[in-house]
Amino acid sequence: MKPFYFIFGLMALAFFACEKKEEAKVVAKIGDKPITLEEFEREIESLPDFYKPLLLEPKAKKEFLEKLIDREILLLEARKAGVYEREDVRKKIEECEKGVVLDAFLSQILTGKDEVTEEEAKRYYDEHKEEFFMNESIRVRHIVVRTLEEAKEIKKRLERGEDFVELAKRYSISPSGKWGGDLGYIQRGQVGKEFENAAFSLKKPGEISEIVKTTFGYHIIRLEERKPPRQLSFEEVREKIIEKLKEQKKQKALEDYLKKVKKQYQIVINEKLLEGEK
Repeated sequence: MKPFYFIFGLMALAFFACEKKEEAKVVAKIGDKPITLEEFEREIESLPDFYKPLLLEPKAKKEFLEKLIDREILLLEARKAGVYEREDVRKKIEECEKGVVLDAFLSQILTGKDEVTEEEAKRYYDEHKEEFFMNESIRVRHIVVRTLEEAKEIKKRLERGEDFVELAKRYSISPSGKWGGDLGYIQRGQVGKEFENAAFSLKKPGEISEIVKTTFGYHIIRLEERKPPRQLSFEEVREKIIEKLKEQKKQKALEDYLKKVKKQYQIVINEKLLEGEK
């Protein structure tokens, strides 16, 4: 929804214009339309967190302000061109408005309803330990090419002692080729059966598989590391559990709220029309 907030925020500037402008600090004007310092700071605050530090310097702030000015000019031109009156545009604005209002209202009625204690998190862990059991995982690299002939040639070069990582970077058609064929850690069930069987049959780090055919091409796999199955500790999954319980509490609070307020409304559903009957 973030892009919608940004777009709808442009429309909302008319509301902020109703404030006492004589008391506001104006950082720029486009014709008769001012951009106040408060509005400017609000625009910066709405940016993603990673972007905000980039606007600490005066030069960067001015460049950002100039972008806002460009945006306002385009909006003024759009209004003059009648874009605001177009039916498709009005519908999209209504959809954005619904999203903004719902987001604000949900935040209002659910605030404080998702608090999770340490005891609750620990109890969930103790009662659902099977969720936090990590199966055996292996880290592998692979080189994948389109033809069996290419795969055979690369296999020979590996047997002669050429570097797997460099060959992967040079010849692999997989996106992982740029990282030397590194696929990270995988578990059973996460990759195709042919690839899985070959990869998990490798025993020692550095061992290289035979050529494996899949729908993506012909693979040569090298085992990097093997992690045995183990039970994750509470400390390792604590944050994950808390987030999960928070979401559950929010969902329960919303369901309870809707159950209560629905009694105030008469709801009629046309079952026949829903089923496609004329």
